Amino acid sequence: MLIRNQLGILLLLLIMASCSGEKEDRYIFETERILDTETGDAYYVKNPDTLTVVHIDGVAEPVTVSSTPFAESEELEQLMDRYEEKLEARKDSVLRVQKAQIKENRKQRYAAYSDDELMNRFNELKEAGAPFPQQMDIMVELVRREVVLEIDLPEILDIDPEDIDMDMEYDPETES
Repeated sequence: MLIRNQLGILLLLLIMASCSGEKEDRYIFETERILDTETGDAYYVKNPDTLTVVHIDGVAEPVTVSSTPFAESEELEQLMDRYEEKLEARKDSVLRVQKAQIKENRKQRYAAYSDDELMNRFNELKEAGAPFPQQMDIMVELVRREVVLEIDLPEILDIDPEDIDMDMEYDPETES
């Protein structure tokens, strides 16, 4: 009887171990998707807090990350870290492109002006009380041309050094 109980307990432990092993392999973590091999559901990263689960029948629904069966797994944490890194890289890339476009637009906007003409234009606008973004735009171009030093901008524009924005976007068409 004792041997029978021990064999029963051993068998139960083996079954539990094999079931827990299957649970570990049930979810396949890919780049931005988690595949449930048991149900066929695919979980796609929508944002850092939400996944979209697409069931085998094609029905999609949003679910919170914390409500998924793999919410506490290390693999999910790694996947979300990679997702956030990619998201940050995309944001940085878009920001770099926008800044480059702002600089190019400014350069083209003032291409017809000589350094002296542009400085005179700034002085006229400042005296007339032109909008700050327009004054800043001209000053940034003068800094790019090395006519004015960036360190002198707060004094020239009568502002705090913290208010200097070398990437400020200015669109003359919206100001008119």
